[in-house]
Amino acid sequence: MTTSSVMFVSEGIFGVSDDAQVPLETVRWSNGLAAPMDHGAWILTGINTGLVNVTAQCFDAAPPIEATDWEEIVEASVRSIAGDLRINSGYSITPDDLPLLNPQGPGWYRMRVHASGRSINPDGVSDEPVEDYLIAVWPQQPAESVVIRSSKMIDEALLANADATPQEAAHSTPEPHDTAERDRRADVRARLLR
Repeated sequence: MTTSSVMFVSEGIFGVSDDAQVPLETVRWSNGLAAPMDHGAWILTGINTGLVNVTAQCFDAAPPIEATDWEEIVEASVRSIAGDLRINSGYSITPDDLPLLNPQGPGWYRMRVHASGRSINPDGVSDEPVEDYLIAVWPQQPAESVVIRSSKMIDEALLANADATPQEAAHSTPEPHDTAERDRRADVRARLLR
């Protein structure tokens, strides 16, 4: 099922979450596009405030990757605890026509976030949609986030968070005390800078 809508965003984010308390202290900002939490996730927009085009799809299994029209693509795991996983703006003006993303109920899902236009008006205000998002979701056990198609914005976020483990990505990262950890971090930095 595929459904599209225009949605209002503020503060440069919109959500994919249940109607449950958002666990802000667990947010992992590491890739700069999809920020998973203990349950639910934030999607980071380029604009600060305004309208974006959003398309939602739910599947029974992972769909083929369609990268042709997208500047950025990231996959992340998202957990539903209440069984009503939906795309939302965090405001009462969230579109009602976007579907339930987890018809199978509570549990773990994989979310593929496609984005285009995030660099057109960074941190700006847009009365007309200049950014497009496709959120595809299917049931799957949790796995590491994966960048499928990168951009300057994603590369900068990955570099800024290269020292963070998934659990630390939302928090400050202490300096490593052992040689193995320093070597691992140096390897991550080198791979990101290639």
